[in-house]
Amino acid sequence: MCIMNEYTRKAFMPSTATAPKTATRKPRARKAKATPKASVPVAKVTVTTYRGGKVTQKTSEFTRPSTARLISPERYLKDIATRWQIHQYEMQELGKDIRKGFELVAPYHQQLVKQVKSIQLLN
Repeated sequence: MCIMNEYTRKAFMPSTATAPKTATRKPRARKAKATPKASVPVAKVTVTTYRGGKVTQKTSEFTRPSTARLISPERYLKDIATRWQIHQYEMQELGKDIRKGFELVAPYHQQLVKQVKSIQLLN
C-alpha cells in the first residue's frame, strides 16, 4: 500500500509497528594533511649601490635559471605538435556532438513548423 501526500507529492509507505534497525556509523577517519610540493625556489640577488661610502640604492634582481631544467627545442616543438593534435581531435568531437544535437532537434522543429502553419491557415 502506497499513499501519495498531495502537499509534498512524495510517495511513502505507512510506518510499521516495529522500529527499523539503524546502522551505527563509524567515526570518520581524518586524512593526513598533504605535504606541499617543493617548488623551485626563485633565485634573487640583492644589488646594493654605494656612492661616497654610503648606500644609495638596493634592488633585487632575478638570476638566470639553470639551463639544465630547460627542454630542448626539438622536444618543445614535439610538445606543440602533440597539443595541436589534441586540439584538432577535441574540435572534431565537438563537431560530432553539435551534429548529433542538431539531428535530435530537427524533427521537433519540423513538427513545430507544421503546427504553426496549420494555425496560420485556420486564422
